Amino acid sequence: MFFGIPHSITPNLYILGVPWDESSSYRKGSKDGPNAIREATSGELYNSFSEGLVDLAKHWRYKDLGNVIAESFEELVNRIDDIVTAHYNGELFLFLGGDHSITYATIKAIKEASGESFGLIYFDAHPDLYSEYDGDNYSHACTVRRLVEEGLVRGSEVIQIGVRAPTKEQIEFAKEHGIRIISASEIYRSPRVQVPFEKAYLSFDMDVLDPAFAPGVGNPEPGGLTTRELVEIIKGLDVDIVAFDIVELNPEYDYKGITAFAAAKIIREVLGKAVFVE
Repeated sequence: MFFGIPHSITPNLYILGVPWDESSSYRKGSKDGPNAIREATSGELYNSFSEGLVDLAKHWRYKDLGNVIAESFEELVNRIDDIVTAHYNGELFLFLGGDHSITYATIKAIKEASGESFGLIYFDAHPDLYSEYDGDNYSHACTVRRLVEEGLVRGSEVIQIGVRAPTKEQIEFAKEHGIRIISASEIYRSPRVQVPFEKAYLSFDMDVLDPAFAPGVGNPEPGGLTTRELVEIIKGLDVDIVAFDIVELNPEYDYKGITAFAAAKIIREVLGKAVFVE
């Protein structure tokens, strides 16, 4: 599993599954995403090199912490916080969702464990800036708004990439708080993204990709990025990666693993970009 990267009891990479989809607003099923992503990273399929010829097996040692199970969102937030706090000592964390509400919990945990400030690069068809959605303040449609309003990230240090399904209310909130939104249309014209901060958490909602490249998602939105465009953005990022997540992969609606393999590709290229320097 995992591109041939070795298991280790002294890892510099932790993997944590978060099979939570209680706030999914259209097609539930992303709770099955973590295990589908793990299966798609098989070393039987992939060699250990990124496109930039970084040998992941040479630079990374990983430990899979399994899946976090919780009965409520509050319990989920607390359990993730406990797990990250117990293990974090500067290592890279990869979180496997689950719907996009989990990013609130994972960023909160990383920030508290690290004591550091960092920006957020948020790949998504949707800006997730609703004040509430279906009566839920912590819905996957509210994630970025909660993070900004609760001071876990500064609006001026949030970049959203691939957005193509905003509302007027959300765009107004983004402008008011300095959130930079780069639409799918803008990426189509130029895939290079300039990042004005040094450290970042990367969050990948698989629906940032066009449904042709990622059919297995909860809220598909046509007109999205190609896998190639997304890989080029990742390769062009000039930022230290503190942690990252892959969310909203719904295996029930995937076709022959297309979306899961795209998720694996994203992970491999992010790991190539974020080689651990000792």
